[in-house]
Amino acid sequence: MNKKIESASILFKTPLLGILLISFIVSLLNIPILVTLWRHSFDDGTYSHAYLIPIISLYLFYVLQKSGKLTFRKSLSLPATLIFVFSCLALFITSNAQISLGYWCSLLAVLVSSINMLYQLNRYIVFPSIFLIFIMPVWGMLTNILQDISVSVVTYFMSFTGVPTYVEGNFVTIPAGVFEIADGCSGLRYMIVSLAISSLFRFLYIKNTTKAVAFFTLAIVGALLTNWIRITALILIGEYTNMESSLMEDHNTFGWYLFIPFMFILFWWGNKNSDIDLTAQQPDSKPETTSHVNTTQVERSINKPSLAVLLFILALSSTTFSTMLIPAPAADKLTSDTKFEIKPQIHFYAFVMNNISSNDNTTELTYFFNGKDLDGKPSYYENDLIPSGWKSFGQESRRNQKIHKIFNAGETAVVVASYEINKQLFSSLTAFKIARLTTAIKNINQTKLHWKFIPCKQRNCEVELQNL
Repeated sequence: MNKKIESASILFKTPLLGILLISFIVSLLNIPILVTLWRHSFDDGTYSHAYLIPIISLYLFYVLQKSGKLTFRKSLSLPATLIFVFSCLALFITSNAQISLGYWCSLLAVLVSSINMLYQLNRYIVFPSIFLIFIMPVWGMLTNILQDISVSVVTYFMSFTGVPTYVEGNFVTIPAGVFEIADGCSGLRYMIVSLAISSLFRFLYIKNTTKAVAFFTLAIVGALLTNWIRITALILIGEYTNMESSLMEDHNTFGWYLFIPFMFILFWWGNKNSDIDLTAQQPDSKPETTSHVNTTQVERSINKPSLAVLLFILALSSTTFSTMLIPAPAADKLTSDTKFEIKPQIHFYAFVMNNISSNDNTTELTYFFNGKDLDGKPSYYENDLIPSGWKSFGQESRRNQKIHKIFNAGETAVVVASYEINKQLFSSLTAFKIARLTTAIKNINQTKLHWKFIPCKQRNCEVELQNL
């Protein structure tokens, strides 16, 4: 019994173990969000660095504990509690509304505010938890911007090479072939890694703001420049090898070969401008002062009221608990759309039902989303209302219906779609998302996608459109 009490005492008196406890509890109570993070971050090449980020974050908290900067609060803080409650409320609403960017950022806010509730706030303890932003797949919004910049810069670089170059959209045509500057060529992965490493270096070794800004500027510009040089070099290699070089297939590895030397240069320059070292004993700290600080932080235990409030509010906002309460679809329901030859491309739905139609040539499907998988929603970015092999040549909105005119191999058809939540139909995804937010506070997150495929007797589909 005494050993158990001593173990519990150590747990509550060691700041780093408290960080581990908070991280574990927040993760356990929000498994559905972790599933989306695994799907869109850890399992995505752009975020291949994600595995290292939690380890680095914990190491930074260890450094802060070692230097005496990670100490428990003596009492419950009202401002910290209000920030924490607001973060949990944001998590509850955005997860029920299935707003990906919202619940990813809210989960990070919950983790940061949880730590702020239990630990004395200083300018050091926020960064290790904020560092987890490099796991969150929120950086994709920069892809199109960086992609356009890459096309412009590469076009400029190619003007100095003497190789005939024609650029249309994201495609670069040279005598040897055609290159596509796709999403992966935006330079986003290099920029994220560069920002992660440079922000870590700045936290540990650079205190001066001017030096830090210059360091970040070099890190961002250098990462993007590396990517532009990579693309230009690949185009030239393709031209001079008649597109037969192995680098035409493995062009990402080639990029890291260019990026690593840049990082050596960045760290060399950073070392010349470093003015602190959090990993070592601070020069202005006297031995007896350090000893006193360490003794204080060991004797001060975690504040029990703060921990109780923390656990209670976390449980109320838990996405794990809320998804556990969602009933499974009845066994007699049709759960797959594989039997239908013509269908939309929909992911993570709970089940689909085929509505009986008087017209044998009409396919009418209703997809049900119960909110158990946070990616299971009509607005999921990879969902496509247009059947595979068909192309859209016109669209309009009419009476809460989104209407597409489509064609394939000389045939034309009409696709009619509506998004439903709380018995309300929408033709606009934007209006549908707003409705999801307004109903989220009521814990209403079951949605539907109504989809109908109507073959056209004539090419212009006038008869079918009039009958809608």
